[in-house]
Amino acid sequence: MLIPRILTALILAPLFIWAVFTLPEDSFSYLLLLFVLLGAWEFARLIKIEQPLYRALVALGITGCALVAGQHAQNAINLQIVLIVSIVWWGLNLYWVISYPKHTQSWYGSGIIRVMSGVMLLAPMWVALTNLHSLYGSVHFLLLMLLIWAADSGAYFIGRAFGKRKLAPNVSPGKSVEGVIGGIGFSLIIMLAFLQQQNISLELYLSYLLLAIVVSSVSVLGDLYESLFKRISGIKDSGHILPGHGGILDRIDSLTAAAPFFLLGLILI
Repeated sequence: MLIPRILTALILAPLFIWAVFTLPEDSFSYLLLLFVLLGAWEFARLIKIEQPLYRALVALGITGCALVAGQHAQNAINLQIVLIVSIVWWGLNLYWVISYPKHTQSWYGSGIIRVMSGVMLLAPMWVALTNLHSLYGSVHFLLLMLLIWAADSGAYFIGRAFGKRKLAPNVSPGKSVEGVIGGIGFSLIIMLAFLQQQNISLELYLSYLLLAIVVSSVSVLGDLYESLFKRISGIKDSGHILPGHGGILDRIDSLTAAAPFFLLGLILI
């Protein structure tokens, strides 16, 4: 699967970067909304909705909620409320990850709660990403992508080389504490490189480096949260739309958690 994985990345990464820097705001937001729709379709399968019609209704419902949230977040105060609610929700998800398999019924027992989990997973991410692109521009949007890619790559390589202590063995046995630390280190390198190219005062360096640590850390939580649903549903990949990479949700799971934290961090800085 290595060759298809590399080829997919070589084709899609330049196309996405082109879209980040060239598409108008509205067009780019709709492109991101397409990812939300596809991710919601895959999420419906993770919560054991197999019938195509019901999966489509869930996917359209989650996408519609994202649009409503986006309309609600058109002013600064409401935007911050959406981001803060998302961050609180991710704090709750951290508890579910740490306590798994205890309390599984609390977040998976009810069909309504499972669907609402999809709303909270994808809608705030879309709100955060569209506002990040419109308020801070393409460079900061790409910075977020690079921080997540660096965290993922660092965790993979350092984890394989030095990983001994399991991070969350009940949820994702392959992840290690050493890998997470390596991912944070890689993200800090990306942030340092970014800061060297920007007209940012030295007083703000520490804030940006702290933001890199937070974003790379919570990106792991996004991955682990999706793994909870995969483990319960007995599914390895959320989908097969991306050769060598699985589904859309497999590629944006880290982003679902990291995007709200990143945007709120920039606002506070």
